Amino acid sequence: MRDFLRFFLSAADQARVDPASVTVGDVPPGGVPDGYLYAPQALQINFRIKDPAAGAPRLLPLFPGAVRWLAEPGTPGDLPEPAAVDVTPAGVATWRTLGTLQVKVTQAAVEAGIREHGPGLEVQPNIAWYAPVQLSEQFLLTTLVGGLAKANIKSASAVIRPANAEWPKHAISRFLQGVYTPELRLGATAAADDVVAHAMPTVVMAADGAVTLTISIARTQPPQDGDAALLDVLAPGLDRQHPLHPINGRMPARHAYRMLRPHLLGAAAADPLADLVLAPWPQARRYFAIKFTRTWQDVPNFSVLFPSRSAVIQVEPAFSHTLEIPAHGVVYVPQNPAEDVGAEPPMQLFTVNGPPSTWMAGRPDAWRVRSATTPIPLATAFATQVILRRPLREEILADPVFPAPGGMRCTYMSLRRATRAFVDHRLTGGRLTHERASTSSVTTGLMTAAWDAAHAALLTNNRPLPEASPGKARDLEKIWRKVFPDTVPAWDVDGTGSLDRAVEFDGGQMMYALWQTIESVLAANGTKRNFSNDHVGCGASGAIVAVGLAADYLVKPPHDNPDPAVLDANVADMLSVPTPGCVLQFWKRRDDYQRERERNGPPVDYGHSPIFRTFMPPGPGGAPTGIIVVDQFGGNSQCPFVGGRIKWGAHVQEIWIAAQWDD
Repeated sequence: MRDFLRFFLSAADQARVDPASVTVGDVPPGGVPDGYLYAPQALQINFRIKDPAAGAPRLLPLFPGAVRWLAEPGTPGDLPEPAAVDVTPAGVATWRTLGTLQVKVTQAAVEAGIREHGPGLEVQPNIAWYAPVQLSEQFLLTTLVGGLAKANIKSASAVIRPANAEWPKHAISRFLQGVYTPELRLGATAAADDVVAHAMPTVVMAADGAVTLTISIARTQPPQDGDAALLDVLAPGLDRQHPLHPINGRMPARHAYRMLRPHLLGAAAADPLADLVLAPWPQARRYFAIKFTRTWQDVPNFSVLFPSRSAVIQVEPAFSHTLEIPAHGVVYVPQNPAEDVGAEPPMQLFTVNGPPSTWMAGRPDAWRVRSATTPIPLATAFATQVILRRPLREEILADPVFPAPGGMRCTYMSLRRATRAFVDHRLTGGRLTHERASTSSVTTGLMTAAWDAAHAALLTNNRPLPEASPGKARDLEKIWRKVFPDTVPAWDVDGTGSLDRAVEFDGGQMMYALWQTIESVLAANGTKRNFSNDHVGCGASGAIVAVGLAADYLVKPPHDNPDPAVLDANVADMLSVPTPGCVLQFWKRRDDYQRERERNGPPVDYGHSPIFRTFMPPGPGGAPTGIIVVDQFGGNSQCPFVGGRIKWGAHVQEIWIAAQWDD
C-alpha cells in the first residue's frame, strides 16, 4: 500500500517552527491534568511558530478514519441544536470550537496498511487524540458540510439524508456534540487524501506563536475474553471515547510515530521538526516492550483482565517501574538517556499487582506448564511474551451463562464447565467461553496447535452442547487425555501388595473415571489399581486431587466410621471452608459413601458433583444458611442448611467432599 500515514504538521508548516523552541516529552503516569483529553504515554510537543501572523498550522492526523469532536467543557461557545445553527461566519463565532480531535480507523484497508507499514510495532494503533485543537471557520463551513463524504444523520424523530436542505445544520450540530463522525478518506494519490485536499482543524497557537500539542495513541477494539462492560466498571463515569477509558489500550505515541517513520509523509530526513520530535536513542527516550498474553501462543490479545493489573519491572541496578497493563497487553518500559545502564540493561518482571494472577514466560509447551508468581527475566532486544493467567478457581465461574437442561447429568455438566475453563486458563485465554457458539479461527488455531484439529473440534462452537446426552462426556475425556497423557502409577488397593493391572490408564482416563465415579472401572481387577484409595468415591474432588490440580481436599470425612458426630463436623466444614469455584461431591447416604470408597458399589441411592459458587446469606447466629452451587439446574441452585444437615433438592445429603483448584 502506498504511503498514507502522516506527521502531524506538513513540511511547509514545520519550516515555520523555530527549532530552538522545541521541547518533547511523554505525559508521565499520574501526570494527566484536568482539561483536554489525553493520557499517560501521550506525546507532548512545545514549539513556537516564527510567523504567527500567517495563522496557526493545520493539524494532520496520523491515519485516516472517523473524526469525532470532543468539545472542551467550560470553554466559550455553544453546542447548538440543529434548529439553532446559523451556517455563517457569525454563527461559527458562537460555537464551542476548542477541544480534542479524535480519529479512529474504520476501514480494513487502512488497518492492513498500518500493519504493512509498521511490521515492527508490537501493537497496531487504530485511534488517536489531538489536544488542544481549534475548529476553524473553513473546516466547519467548507470541509465538514461540503468537502468530506456526507452520511445520514439520525435526529430525534427522523433520519436526515444528505439531500435534505437542513443537512448542513444537522451535520454541524451533531459534529460539535460529538455524535456525527465524518470520515477522512484516502484518495487515489497522497495529494487527493481528504486530510490535505480539504482544510483541517488547526493547533491552538498563542499570540506570540507558542504551541503546545499533545497526541495520545491507542488500540481499541471489543475485548476477546469478556464483555466490554467489564471495562466500564474500572472507569465509572468515564466515556469510552476518553483516552483514559481502559477500552483504549494506550501506547507511547512517540514510539508509534518513530516506528512508522519510514512510511510517514512529512517526516523525511529533511523535515526539521520531525527530526527533533522523533530523535532516536541515545538522543531521546527509548522503550522496551513486554507482551502480556492470556493465550499460550503469542497472538494479539485484547483482554478485560489486563487493565486491572500493573506490572512491576525492575531495570537493574537502580530503576523500577510500576506500569499499568493496557487491554492489548503490551507494556512499554521507558528509558531515558540519563538512565543508561548499558546497551542491554538487565530487566525482570518482579511481580504483577492487582487481582490474583500467575505468570510465566512464553515457551513452546506453555499450555502444559503450571504458572507461578516468581520474577522472570525479560529480554531487551525483543518483546518477551509473558503469559498471564487468572486462577482456575475464577476461570471456572467466569462463564456468565448457566445452561439449565436438567436431568441426570450432573457429572457431565460440571466436567463440561471445568474442561472449557481449563482450556481457557491454559490455552485460549478466556476466548473459548466468551465466543460461545461462534468460535473464531484464532481460538480454534490455539487448540489445534496444542493438540490437533480433531480434538479442537470437540470444543468449538459451544461443544459439547449443554443439552447433549451425558454420553458426550467422553469427548471431554479425550481433552483431558491430551492434558495428562502419562501413565499413572499402580496402587496396592487391597493390602495384598499386588500392583498387577490388565490395563494401564493415563492421567486423563484416571481423572475421567474418578469424576464420573464409574464403578465398573474403579472396582474391576484389571483396572482398579490405576486409582488410589484416597481418591475413589470422591467424584470431581478426588479427580482434581489425583491429577495434581488441587493440593488436597478442603473437606473430606472419613469413610470407615461416618457417625453423627462426623456428619456434624462435615456440615460445619461445608458451611465455612469451601471457596468459590471448588468442586464438590456429595452422597445422599453415608453407606453409599462407604460402599464407593471400599469399591463395593453401585450405590443404593445417588451422588452428585456440583461446583461451589458461594454461601447463602447468614442466619440469626451469623453462620451461612446454606450453600449455592452450579449444577445441571443452573448457577444458583440453593442447598439450605435444615435440621442440622444440608439439603439438595428435596432431600438431605449426608456426605460432602470439596477440593479447590490450585492451578
